[in-house]
Amino acid sequence: MEFELKVDLNALNHLGMNLYSNVPAVLSELIANSWDADSSEVSLDIFDDSNGEKTIVVKDNGCGMDEQEMQDKFLTVGYMRRPSVDHDLTKRGRKVMGRKGIGKLSVFSIAEDIQIYTCKNGCELGLRLETEKIQEDISQNRKHNPPRIQDIPSEYLFRPSGTTIVLSKLKKRVYSSLDLNLRKRIARRFNIWNDGFSVLIDDKTVTFEDRDYFHKLEFATVYGDYDRTRFNHLTNDHLQERDGELCNGTTHHVNGWIGLVRESGQLQENNENLNRLTILARGKVALEDILERFSEGGLYTKYLIGELEADFMDLTDQEDIATSSRQDFLQSDQRYIDLSSFVRKELKFLEKERKKYKEEEGRRKAEEIPVIKEWFDNLKGDAKNSAKKLFGRINTIATDMEHRKILYKHGILAFEYLHQKEMLSKLDRLDVNNLDSFTDIFLELDDIEASWYYQITRNRLDVITKLSKLVDKNSYEKVIQEIVCENLWLLDPSWDRATETPEMERTVKKIFDKISDKLTDEEKRGRFDILYKKTSGKHVIIELKRPGVMIKTSQMVDQVEKYRNALITQLEEMDELVDVDTICLIHGGFSDWGNNRRKREWINMLKQTNIRIVTYVQLIKEAEISYRNYLEKSKKKARIVKLLEEIDKLD
Repeated sequence: MEFELKVDLNALNHLGMNLYSNVPAVLSELIANSWDADSSEVSLDIFDDSNGEKTIVVKDNGCGMDEQEMQDKFLTVGYMRRPSVDHDLTKRGRKVMGRKGIGKLSVFSIAEDIQIYTCKNGCELGLRLETEKIQEDISQNRKHNPPRIQDIPSEYLFRPSGTTIVLSKLKKRVYSSLDLNLRKRIARRFNIWNDGFSVLIDDKTVTFEDRDYFHKLEFATVYGDYDRTRFNHLTNDHLQERDGELCNGTTHHVNGWIGLVRESGQLQENNENLNRLTILARGKVALEDILERFSEGGLYTKYLIGELEADFMDLTDQEDIATSSRQDFLQSDQRYIDLSSFVRKELKFLEKERKKYKEEEGRRKAEEIPVIKEWFDNLKGDAKNSAKKLFGRINTIATDMEHRKILYKHGILAFEYLHQKEMLSKLDRLDVNNLDSFTDIFLELDDIEASWYYQITRNRLDVITKLSKLVDKNSYEKVIQEIVCENLWLLDPSWDRATETPEMERTVKKIFDKISDKLTDEEKRGRFDILYKKTSGKHVIIELKRPGVMIKTSQMVDQVEKYRNALITQLEEMDELVDVDTICLIHGGFSDWGNNRRKREWINMLKQTNIRIVTYVQLIKEAEISYRNYLEKSKKKARIVKLLEEIDKLD
C-alpha cells in the first residue's frame, strides 16, 4: 500500500484552543496578520452586547482574501508564509512577521465563535468557525466545513479590500485583560509604530508613548542605533551607550535598551509585572522575558526592565528556531546561545554600574539630611569614611523611603556598636546582593534588639493612648473592635499576631453569627461584638461588652459557653488541638458583683472555667505601666534614641 502523512483535526486543540492564554498575545497575532497584509490601518474595538457579553472586532484595510486564498492561507494550518527569501518582504517592502501559519489559531483560546469577513477587489466572503462544532467533528473523526455567512454587515469591512475578525462568546477568564491597560500591553508588543501602519483601539491610535515606562527609568543602557531621545530625562552619567554586537565574533547585533527603575514597585502594574527583558524580532515580541532564564540572584535584577530587538533570531534564509507557539526559542540553537551570552555579560555590566551610581547617590542623600550630616561630622578619619560607605551601600538595597529609614536606623546602631568595639572592618562583609549579610551583623548587637524594642514599645503606647480616648464613646465601637483585634498583645504580651487561616475565620464567623441571631434583645444590647482569633497555639474568643449596659454574670457565662462549645465542636471536626481561652472585655462590671469581695470571688471562679474578665481601665493601665517603664529605662541611650526619632520624621 501507499502511505500518507495526515494531520488530525485534533491538532487544533494543541496549536490553538489550549495553547494560548495571554490575551494581548492573541490580539497581537491578528495585528501581525494585518501588517503582513500590507494594511495601513487596523482597528480593535470591544463592544458589549444586549446581554452584557463582550465582542472583539479586529478590522484592517489590507489586501484581503479571495476564496482560494481563504482556503490556502487562512484555513490551512501550517501554511508557510515565508517559504523562501523571495517571500521575506510584502509588496510594500515590510518584513513579514508570520512564518508558520498557526498564529491565527490563537483566537480559539479566547473565543468560542469566530467570524471572518474579507473583501478582495470588491468580492466579499464570510465564514464562521465555532469551537463547539469543531470539537464535535473532532470527536466523530470528521472533516470540518465552516459555514459561509451570506449577509455581511457593511460596517465590518473596509472596501475595496480588507479583512475583519469578529470574536464573540469570549471565555470569561479573558474579561479582566480587556481593560484600560490593553492599549499599553499592545503598544509594548510591537516596534512598528509610526511606520505607515496605524493601530486604533476604540478609535484612538496606539503610539510608542503608550508603552508608558520610559519615564520610570533612573538609569539606562542603550544598544546599537536605538533612538536616544526616549531617554532625554536621564542625565549623562545615568545613560550609557554600548555596542550591540554579540560575543563570539558573530555578525549578529541587537538594538534596544536595558534600564533600571528607582523602586521595584514601579514595575508592578495591576496584574502585570514589568520586571522583564523582552526580545523582539521583526518588530514584534518573540520572547516575553529572557531575564527569567538567568539564575542571577542580584538584587539589582528586581529593578530591571528592557527591550532588545534581535532580528537575527528570525531570518528567512535560516532554520526557524521559534517554538510552535511562536512565544519561545529552541534553546539549543547557536543564535539563542549567543544572545544569552550577550545578555549575561550586559547584566554583569548593569550590576556594576548600578552599584557605583547608587553608592555615590546614597552618600550624597545621607549628607543632605541634617541629623545624619551632624552624626557624620562627629566622626573622625577612617570612621567617617566607613560611615559614608555604609550609607552608600544602604542606598543600593533601599526600595523606598520607609525602607531607607529602617536601614538608616539599622545602619547607625550597627555602626555605633562596631565603632565602640573597634570592629568597623566587619562592615566590609556587607554584600549589597545579600540582605542576610546585613542581618548577620545586626544579630550580633544587643543594642539593636534593645533599640528596636524601644521602637515597638513607643508604637504600642500610641495604641494604648488611642484606645483610652475611645472606650467611653459608643460611637467608636467599631474602632475599639479593630484596635483589639489587630493588637492582641493588649490582652497578653505573648500574643503578638493572629495566625488563623482566612477559611477558618470565615467558618467560625458563620457559626457565631447563627448563635448571635438567636440571642434575646436584652442579650444583644449587652454586647457589641464577638471576636475569634488563633495566636501562639491558642484559640481565643473575645467578648466585647457595650459600655453603659449592665447584665448578670450568669448571663455572660451562658452567652460565652454557647460560642465556646460551638468553636470546640468545629475544632474537633477539623482535628485541631482544642485549647480555647475566653476573655470578656468590659467597661465596668456586672450587675450582681456588688462589693469588691464579691467581684474577686466571681473573677476567681470564672478563671477555673478559662473565662478571664478584663476591664478597659485595667487593660489600659497595666499595659501602659508595663511598656512605659521600659521606655523610660531605654532613654539612657539618649543620643542614639534622639537620632532614631529624628530619622522617623523624614519625609
